[in-house]
Amino acid sequence: MKKNKPMSDDAKSVQEKETDENLAKMAKKLSKEWSKPPKTDNAPDLSFSKFEEKLKNKDQ
Repeated sequence: MKKNKPMSDDAKSVQEKETDENLAKMAKKLSKEWSKPPKTDNAPDLSFSKFEEKLKNKDQ
């Protein structure tokens, strides 16, 4: 028969902190964070004209 090893302190800590209330708080915080638009300083130019220029330069 297998003997169960006692849980480590880290495992006990996770089990204590992982309550339904704390998980709900974390979910609420993450949903707020993820609903914000990403911060981008330099948005790439994805226009077709820019792509066409690069394509022409590549062929030369």
